[in-house]
Amino acid sequence: MLDLNHPQTKFVFAIARADDALLSIAKQMTLVDNPTKQLLLPRAHEAILMMRDCCLEGWGKKQKKLDAIDLLHKRITEFAAVPSTNDYVTDWRGKNCTICESPITNLEKYDDMLYCPKCLDLIADGRRAVDAAFGLWCI
Repeated sequence: MLDLNHPQTKFVFAIARADDALLSIAKQMTLVDNPTKQLLLPRAHEAILMMRDCCLEGWGKKQKKLDAIDLLHKRITEFAAVPSTNDYVTDWRGKNCTICESPITNLEKYDDMLYCPKCLDLIADGRRAVDAAFGLWCI
């Protein structure tokens, strides 16, 4: 359980916010073509930089934590380079992803829940590494 009075708690929450931002950007990336993914990539890198800054401030140069962030950075960068002709931001109904052929998911009650779940798996090990390194599961 997360101790809200622990001095590192604010850093854990900051890492979690950056992870959420990155996930939202990655979901957007599943819906668009490569040029648009490349336009989104700097925002993803900003989230990674926020994680790194929080890590350094809260834990110093803990290699396991920095390695987890680096893995996530590598995965989102690799994902942005995967060839895509998706153009589903406004017209997704009944369509499949051009990368993996999976149906586009839409949970209509949630603003950022339009995405390709199978393609999102391409960054899953990086997100799991960050989750494990910073204990995000306790939030």
